[in-house]
Amino acid sequence: MITKNRILFLAILMGLVTLSACSPSPNLAVPSTERDALVAFYNSTNGDNWKNNTGWLADVGTECSWFGIMCINNHVYTITLPINQLKGNIPKELAQLKELFHLQINNNELSGNIPAELGKLTHLNALIISFNKLTGKVPTELGNIKNLTVLNLSNNELTGEIPSELGQLERLTTLALSKNRLTGSIPIELSQLSQLTLLALNQNKLIGEVPSEFVALQKIRQLYLYKNCVKVKIDDQLLQDFLEEKNASVARKRSGCVEIEREAGIR
Repeated sequence: MITKNRILFLAILMGLVTLSACSPSPNLAVPSTERDALVAFYNSTNGDNWKNNTGWLADVGTECSWFGIMCINNHVYTITLPINQLKGNIPKELAQLKELFHLQINNNELSGNIPAELGKLTHLNALIISFNKLTGKVPTELGNIKNLTVLNLSNNELTGEIPSELGQLERLTTLALSKNRLTGSIPIELSQLSQLTLLALNQNKLIGEVPSEFVALQKIRQLYLYKNCVKVKIDDQLLQDFLEEKNASVARKRSGCVEIEREAGIR
C-alpha cells in the first residue's frame, strides 16, 4: 500500500524531472552576431593555421569554450590570443562584440589597418595589438573608448599623426605607441591623461616641442621619448627638470631628423 508520504515523494520527484527537462542547457550560445564576429575574426586571420585553434568553429553553443575566449553571462568578454600565429587583417566585425572587455592579440603577423569600428567597443578596458605589422593611421575613433585603461599599439608600422582624441581617454594608465612611423608633433591633449603611469612614444618620427603641460602627468613612472626629433624649450626649466626626474631625455635623437623636419616644412 502506497502511503501519503510515498505519493508526496513521487510527486516531488516528477516535478524535479519536469523542471530539469525544461531548464536551459548550461552550454548556452552567445548571440548570433557575436558568433558571426568570432567566425569572421577566425577566417580573416587564417585561423586554420593558428598555433592553437582548439574548439573554434564548433557547434552553436560552444563559443565560450573556444581557445582564447572567455565569456560572462553568455557574452564574449575577453579575446586573448597572443603569440598564436594570427596572420591577416583585423575584421571590422569585432565591433559586434558589444560586451568585450579585453582584446589581446599581440605578437602575431596581423597586417592592414586598425578598423575604426573598434571605437564602438565602449566596454573595452584593454586593447593590446603590439608586435604585429599593422599599417595606416591610428583611428581617431579609439578616443571614444572611455573605459580604456591600456592601449598598446607599439611595434607596428603605423603612420600619420597621433590623434588628439586620445586625450579623451581619462582612465588610461598605459599608452604605448613606440616603434612605429608616426609623424607630426606630440598632441598637447595627452597631458590631460592624468592617470598615465606609462607613456611610450619613442622611436617614431615625431617633431616639434614636448608640451610644457606634460609636467601635469604626476603619476608617470615610465616616460619614453627618445629617438624622435623632438626638443624642449631652452627656457622651460620646469619641463626639463620633470623629464630629467623621469629619466626621459630627448637628447638621444633618431637619425634623419633634418630630412624629417624638412618634409614637415619646418626647415
